[in-house]
Amino acid sequence: MAVAGGPCLLTVALAAAWISAAAASSSPEQAGRSQKSINCIPCSRTYIGDEYLYTFTDQLTPHRGLAEMSDSGELCKGLTDAVEVPTLSELHRQLVGEGSHRRLVYSVKFGARQDAMVNFLDGYDAHLVIIEKLPNGVFADPFELQHFVERKVFLDVAVFGDTNLELPSALSNRSTVEIHFDLKPSTLTNCNIVIDLPLHARYPPLDASGHATVEFGSPDLLLRYRKKEISSGSCLWVLKDLEAAPVEKAAWRIPCGDEAHIGFVSSVTFLSALVCSMSIVLAILVF
Repeated sequence: MAVAGGPCLLTVALAAAWISAAAASSSPEQAGRSQKSINCIPCSRTYIGDEYLYTFTDQLTPHRGLAEMSDSGELCKGLTDAVEVPTLSELHRQLVGEGSHRRLVYSVKFGARQDAMVNFLDGYDAHLVIIEKLPNGVFADPFELQHFVERKVFLDVAVFGDTNLELPSALSNRSTVEIHFDLKPSTLTNCNIVIDLPLHARYPPLDASGHATVEFGSPDLLLRYRKKEISSGSCLWVLKDLEAAPVEKAAWRIPCGDEAHIGFVSSVTFLSALVCSMSIVLAILVF
């Protein structure tokens, strides 16, 4: 009996040791993912911007002003305990419109029940944060977006990167739009939100095909929340990465000039300007 049970006990012991080793090796990775999914920042910090991109996507950026985000475990203590935070259920994005002025339409659905969402919003100020990294050749007008804030469509909005609206595509750099949407029971319909972002195309380089195509990558979504009625001295925002799955790529075909037509267009433009100038001079001399 004892001899027969020896190999069985040895097998069980080896299996237990292997499971323990696997759990120990995976726990740092899980802790790292948890560290990335939840961070805390002071309420005095309005935007996330480049600092968010560095921490959550491991992309090097020239500025890193939010040192708290890279090591915010101490700041977050007690803020995420026993809190049923809404999770992202669905995300759809569509490029709508024609020509050089279009809209990115986001359809966001939370996985929480309507009553659970209302209970969460009763105790917390919560904002949905969308960070859209625009491709080269497309820009968002900061002045236009501020009108959305004034009309209370967005809670806040910021554009980072190249904000020169006059530059053509060849001379411009990429930019990023950060949208803050205030989550309230009145703004939710069955936990659904629809958000429009107006965008504009820059003048692309000349191409024989007559069109230039730009593609949008997947946006980043976060939930920013804090307890209501909290003192300003200890006020912290909790940032939860909603870990949105990649959405289908949106492609924008922007009309551009054909290099073969440069001579004809330049000649017609020069003659038109010359005729107009001579007409003005003649009108001045006659009258």
